[in-house]
Amino acid sequence: MFFNRKTFPTLTILLGIFILFYSFSLHAAEKKTFKPFVLAKIEAGMPMGKVKKKVKKQITESPFTLVAGYSPYDGAYIFIITSDELKSLAAEAEYGGFAAPQRISLTQVGKQIQIAYTNPVFMQYAYRMKDVDLQPILDQMTQAFGFEQFFGGEGLTARKLKRYKYSFGLEDFDSFYELPEYNNHVEAITALIKGFRDKSNGISRVYQIKIPGKEQVVFGISMNANDANDEELNVRKTMDIIDYLPLKRTAYLPYEIMVDGDKILAMHARFRIAVYFNDLKMFGKHGFGKLLSTPSAYEKAFLAVSGAKQIEEEDSDTADGFIN
Repeated sequence: MFFNRKTFPTLTILLGIFILFYSFSLHAAEKKTFKPFVLAKIEAGMPMGKVKKKVKKQITESPFTLVAGYSPYDGAYIFIITSDELKSLAAEAEYGGFAAPQRISLTQVGKQIQIAYTNPVFMQYAYRMKDVDLQPILDQMTQAFGFEQFFGGEGLTARKLKRYKYSFGLEDFDSFYELPEYNNHVEAITALIKGFRDKSNGISRVYQIKIPGKEQVVFGISMNANDANDEELNVRKTMDIIDYLPLKRTAYLPYEIMVDGDKILAMHARFRIAVYFNDLKMFGKHGFGKLLSTPSAYEKAFLAVSGAKQIEEEDSDTADGFIN
């Protein structure tokens, strides 16, 4: 026999301790929460130009590649980065291309500049990247750019992120806008690029990233940041409403449109805005009620830029905005 009566009680106790420890660890893992942004550092007394050079140097010395950089509005600058490892991991998930671009934001707040970046592990769960682990990517980002704290709304567990909806009956991650389908992948990309060239659509291309091993290309888009006559597509006005807390979530930008095979996809505004600003209330000065027409405005703009004919008003997304 492997044990006798004298050793049996000891083995029973040890087994009980192991089961208790395992159950506790499993429970702790299930309760772990994730936030969408990481504060890297707050620079005081350094002009934006010097901070940009500093962060660009950090990118050059990191495992990441600089894809693009742009200023969505005065006092803000965003770097878009990726890596071969990140793109390969993104390729493993059905819509993983949305997580291939990571973003680093520089935001002027008074005499300080906040340096922050997106949390890829948050995206991993929010974008339903099953069996994909982006923790190594986050580790590389914290080592390259620094870490002070996670921030951005209420921390959500992996379970809640995977099924996230702002409210019952609203859209989740894969409730994409219904945009045109084409005969093939090349035709879909051609139509979208043509749409970017048409300035009347109010949307321009910031970057594009090809996902390896599949017909998937993700585009970052800028939406009329300085057009005061088109409030729904004016990201400065939108961010003034939703990004009002001390730590700025500028790295929420830019929005994405993705070509997946012969389809053009864009996350619904009622999901993408809400998941990054999940602590916002429905009503009030900084509530989603201030964005009543934003989801339908995005739909119309995305349809236009993707080559669809202008839809009739009654066929467009509900005018109730975030109140469905």
